Amino acid sequence: MNHSKTIHLSNEIDLSQEAWAGIHKIADRLNLSVVELLENLGQGTLTVINSDDLEDYLDVQEARIAESLPENQQRIPWEQIKQELEL
Repeated sequence: MNHSKTIHLSNEIDLSQEAWAGIHKIADRLNLSVVELLENLGQGTLTVINSDDLEDYLDVQEARIAESLPENQQRIPWEQIKQELEL
């Protein structure tokens, strides 16, 4: 049984109209209210990921999948690669 208390605080933050609209848009996309969005962020049940970090993660996942494909199982010795590249 959850006995957490709700604390009502009257805090104010200054945001531009554009920022506030962006927060609403994110909340709407996640089917959350703005309050729920902020609570989930604060509780760590929702995480914001930098787009560059996400792209890097997806690249690594794609490389792992490619490595696991049967046609990519053959290993080429480094010496052979250097010779083919005339290094």
